Amino acid sequence: MFKNIFLAGLTSSFFGTLISVAYIFVFKYSPLEADFTEKATLGYLLSFNLLIGLSTCFVYFALIKLVKKERIVSSLVGIIISGASITIALLFMFKVDNQLVFKNENAELYKDFYYFILAPISFFTGLSWFTFKPLIIK
Repeated sequence: MFKNIFLAGLTSSFFGTLISVAYIFVFKYSPLEADFTEKATLGYLLSFNLLIGLSTCFVYFALIKLVKKERIVSSLVGIIISGASITIALLFMFKVDNQLVFKNENAELYKDFYYFILAPISFFTGLSWFTFKPLIIK
């Protein structure tokens, strides 16, 4: 059972990373040409999504062992993921780093929006968990 839960967490993490990279590249190739890949690297996005995905699978496993009712655990994990994603998004949006400097001049022009652009990334792994959990965990 743990193997399937872990696989669901890992799959949602990798899929969330794939979506995150695509999302960052949208801004790179948009008319703004704000290339934030200098700070939002593949490693950063992967580690961030792995943190969320694997935390979700461990919380799900712990709750399923404690509560033993899948419907209740799914609802609790959904509430936890939603709350954590909103909290992380708000932390990103209110995080101000006055020392943030980009080498790319277009990214430097839009650096005030960097954290606002990163905020939705916290939702990608959670949404991926809801997508892959029913497919992997039976």
